[in-house]
Amino acid sequence: MSFFKFLFLPRQLESKKPFDYDKNDYRNLRRDQLELHKSYLKEMETEENSRLVMIENKTAQLVSQTGLVFALLSLFVPFIVETILNAHIIFRIVFIMLLIMCFLCYILAIINSLKNFNVKKFNYGYKSPMTILNHQSLSEKKFMQMEIKDALYCINNNIEMNNRKATHLIRGYHFFKFGIVSTAVLVVFLCASLLFIASKESENGTKQPMETQIKKEFLDNTTNSDLEKVHDSIKIDTMSKAKID
Repeated sequence: MSFFKFLFLPRQLESKKPFDYDKNDYRNLRRDQLELHKSYLKEMETEENSRLVMIENKTAQLVSQTGLVFALLSLFVPFIVETILNAHIIFRIVFIMLLIMCFLCYILAIINSLKNFNVKKFNYGYKSPMTILNHQSLSEKKFMQMEIKDALYCINNNIEMNNRKATHLIRGYHFFKFGIVSTAVLVVFLCASLLFIASKESENGTKQPMETQIKKEFLDNTTNSDLEKVHDSIKIDTMSKAKID
């Protein structure tokens, strides 16, 4: 739970029914009011259905985008790991921690988003054809009253279901956002470490050519006559040493 607090996990939307009422409290039988109330509830049902479609579309987009980024990051991991093998141990530890953070955020984003596709956990209210078959003898006003009661129940229940789906979507987007930020930090850190490694290798590479250049200049400046003089001096020293012996 401390990890979630560290990531500033958004609070869950209201998971219980938003309105506290009993549908059976509706007892109006005036036709003009029944028509007005039915039209109002029909508009609310349309708004919730549109909200449901929007949540599901955004959830599908989030899953596809997260999966794409996750696949691309997994594709470049072997190359990145091979690149930093020669880096300092501290750089490698920080890199591994950032990489784990990226993968963990993307996995949590996918898990939270996929919860919206588990239809067994979302019991939406809907109108049943059995209502007509079981209440064929009702008058028009009584039937409209019953229809309004069903709408009152469905709207209250469906708002709760949509709030739960919206919570999963918000959490999935939250983890996806942190995954993108972690990936950006990882890329910046990788570029900085590559520059550090490249500069270190260039320093090591410049020392050896300088020594080779000095040797080459020494040999170029040494003429054949100088070499003969050195050879004669060595020969004289050897002969004098032999006479002494």
